[in-house]
Amino acid sequence: MSAKNTLETLENVRENISSSLTEGVKNRKSDFRTFTFCTSGKFPAGRTVVLRGYNAEHGIITLHSNYYADKIEDLNINPKVCCVFYSKGMKIQIRCFGRAVVNYDNKRSSHAWAKMSDMSKECYFQVPNPGTIMERYNDFSKETIDKKSEAFSVIDVDIEKIDWLYLKREGHRRANIFVKESAKDTWVSP
Repeated sequence: MSAKNTLETLENVRENISSSLTEGVKNRKSDFRTFTFCTSGKFPAGRTVVLRGYNAEHGIITLHSNYYADKIEDLNINPKVCCVFYSKGMKIQIRCFGRAVVNYDNKRSSHAWAKMSDMSKECYFQVPNPGTIMERYNDFSKETIDKKSEAFSVIDVDIEKIDWLYLKREGHRRANIFVKESAKDTWVSP
């Protein structure tokens, strides 16, 4: 969707969000393919992750994680998260606020594992676990085996609110979109 003349209604904003995030899942070159996943466990933390799924109807963002990564511990402390997407080309920022659910060693994670490429699976066989202190930068290995990694998990973010911002020389536009309560959608001052 071109942003020039079509982002003048809240319905257009919803369509823009849906098409942008859907494109991020499908197109490796999309600006919306990667995003900053922010948690607030013991300390606020953000890290760049890959968008693995987006369900517009239910307002769910999906990403994969090593189950032993710090972000999982953060989510156990506080499941509230913020997902920040930005497209330099479109000049659109999408901040999604919601609650994360970690799927580990269940049907959801097994189904996602079965659909992954072998190259993507390699990341989840790393020894030692992410964040482990090492003497040298390459003191780790990947011992790939022909079964599901015990370190693989799927994180689903149930989005409650989206703060959408369009940077435009003639005047920025900003809206708050309430995924499950469209009657609450509103324009806000940028």
